[in-house]
Amino acid sequence: MKEKQRDKQREKRHVSAIPSANESFIEVSGNHEILIEGSKGVLEYTSEKVRVNTASMLLTVCGRGLNLRCISDSALIIDGFITSLNFEV
Repeated sequence: MKEKQRDKQREKRHVSAIPSANESFIEVSGNHEILIEGSKGVLEYTSEKVRVNTASMLLTVCGRGLNLRCISDSALIIDGFITSLNFEV
């Protein structure tokens, strides 16, 4: 019983839903949508490639029919058929 309580306490300490200023949050929904929080700007945008600068890396999303569905100061949603993600630190 005590072991389960310790595991839950560890999980609570390690999980953070809000990225800090130097972090990015990336959520991938299957191969059709990706949410990127902590974006510093879009460097390249075509229907086959989207390059995004984040606080900690450069993210390249490749696929077919890619579309910037939603974009704000620090977040964006890309949809389409995603074939690969490339992370450059």
